[in-house]
Amino acid sequence: MARELSMNGNTKLKTIMQEFNDRFPHLILGFCPSTERNTNPKKFIHYEKTIAEVREKKSSDPAIIRGGQKVKNLEKMIDDVFGLYCQVGYVRDGKNFYTSGGQDEMTLRELNAHGEANGWAKDVWHW
Repeated sequence: MARELSMNGNTKLKTIMQEFNDRFPHLILGFCPSTERNTNPKKFIHYEKTIAEVREKKSSDPAIIRGGQKVKNLEKMIDDVFGLYCQVGYVRDGKNFYTSGGQDEMTLRELNAHGEANGWAKDVWHW
């Protein structure tokens, strides 16, 4: 069973993204300002920033990622704790995709296994 991934204000986005991909090698995680919620394509926050530098909400609570979490619950937690728009995604045929619909109802473990079975790229941690 994969370990939990905890993040707080001092954590660099790059660290979160890399550790997330270590645990779920067919998935990627991106962070956007809340203003990007309804835009396409998204403008992701540069991964060298810390959460404290970019968050729109202050919370002393850490955000914890677990393999049994549904994608939609992870994205909501990041919004609730840090005020950031978070997207779980994947790379297929050299193109980046966001999860949506039924994929958002899957757990991270289930989605990663689905990605492996469907030939999604492995070990790509950034957008």
